[in-house]
Formats: sequence, C-alpha cells, structure tokens
Amino acid sequence: MAGESLTPEQAHHLLDLMAKGEGFDEGMDAGVALTLADIALQIDQPERAEALITHAIQLAKNTEDNDQLAWALLTKARIVNDGTALEEAEDLVAVSEDDWLRSSYNNQCGIYALENGDLSTAKSAFAQSLALKEALEDKVGQANTLYNLGEISREEGMFEQSKEFHARCVDLLEELGDRKGMVNGLAILGHLEAIVANVDGAIIHYEAALEIAEQEEDFEGTVVSRWGLAEMARAVDDQDLELQHLSQVMAGFMQLGRSTPEPIKDRLNELADSVHGGN
Repeated sequence: MAGESLTPEQAHHLLDLMAKGEGFDEGMDAGVALTLADIALQIDQPERAEALITHAIQLAKNTEDNDQLAWALLTKARIVNDGTALEEAEDLVAVSEDDWLRSSYNNQCGIYALENGDLSTAKSAFAQSLALKEALEDKVGQANTLYNLGEISREEGMFEQSKEFHARCVDLLEELGDRKGMVNGLAILGHLEAIVANVDGAIIHYEAALEIAEQEEDFEGTVVSRWGLAEMARAVDDQDLELQHLSQVMAGFMQLGRSTPEPIKDRLNELADSVHGGN
C-alpha cells in the first residue's frame, strides 16, 4: 500500500503540506489525492481520507479522466464500503482498456458481495478478477483472490474445491517468499483435511505449518499448528502426543507473559484427569 515506508510523523507532515486551510493544494491531481487518502487511513484519519477521495472524484470529473474517476470511485467503495460508488464505476470500467482497473473493480465487487452474504455473486466476481490477475501476472493479487475463493468454497461445504484454491494460494505465497502467509494457508489446508476425516493429510499440513512457524518465530502460527496437531492426536486417541503439543503451547504463552486461552487450559485439565485418574 502507498506510504508504507513513511513514519506516522512523516505522514502527518505530508498531509499537512498538501492541505490549504479547509481545502487542498491546487497542484494536487486525482492520483496524488488517492495516494494521500491511503496514507490518511494508515494513520487513522478516516475523515481526511474521505475528504481526499471526494476531492479526487471532483478532480477526475473536472478533467474528464474516466479511468481516474473509476479508480477514485473504487477507492471510495473500498474505504467506506459504498455499493453506490461501485455502481457509479460500472459503466466507466466497462469501456476502460485498463486491465488493472477491471481486475480491481471485480475484486471490489467480490469483497462487497462477500460482506453482504451474497456468495454466488462474490464467487463470480472473484473468478473474473483472478483471470485478469493471471493475465497481468499479479501474483500477490492472485494469492489474495485464491484465498477468498477458497473461503467461499469452504463456506459452501465444497471442501475439495476449497483445498484446490488454498493449495494454489500457498504455492504462490511460497514463490513470493511470504512464509507467514504460508503458515496460515497450510493450517487452513490441515483444517480442511480434518473436516473430511483425512487425519494423515491434516497432520502433514499442520506439521509443515509448524516447521515454518517455528523458523519464522511466528507465535500465533505455532499455536494454531500445535492446536491442530493436538486435535489430530485426540482423533487417534494418542493422549501423550496431545498433551505434548498442548503443554508446549501453554509454555509459549507463559514465556511471553500472556494468559493461556481457556479452551487450552480446559483440555489440559481433562487430559491430566484422564491420565492420572483424577488424582
């Protein structure tokens, strides 16, 4: 996202420089306004972000730059979850030759439909966005869209299809070097295998996730992976292995000075009672 290298202080200073009283610098074009809007969001200034987007929309209309107007409307839809802005952008996108714009539009339509519980529309929009992202060789965009398609398939109970989407997502994350993303993706694959009672498959994915999580010192990923492995140990009635994984999770929380979640403590107590006969 634009402005990630800026400190909060630098971002505040930049926004103040571009502002003039109640308005904005006359030399600011729509593209700059949209970049600044994202920066404003990063430093928790949503009202300023909305003002910058409104300014960008007006600038694009004044210059009759339809692509820039569409980008501004998509930014508005993304930031304020505005379906009306998406509707306004539809005709502009339809006649545009900018595949990045079309991909972004379909992606935003998918997100909006997903947030409103319309899985069918979301799936169709994400599929169109994915095809464009593949043509553009946008691997980050592909990974994000595959994740969304995988979660929709999981919600619909289409677990094999969900596994295919998430497996492709993990492959792309590996190409991108996003190892923490891989931990999450592998844990999801482990969970999907567990849902269809493929314990061996689940263990393979949870162990792969755990290995990367420990290498990356990803505590949350380690917890999720070990919890999954504990559940698989429980499924095959291996109490010693389940106890081992849960004990290591608890030790991790203690080392960080954080309280252990109640479900983990409850299960450890159950195991202790079972192993020691309640003594």
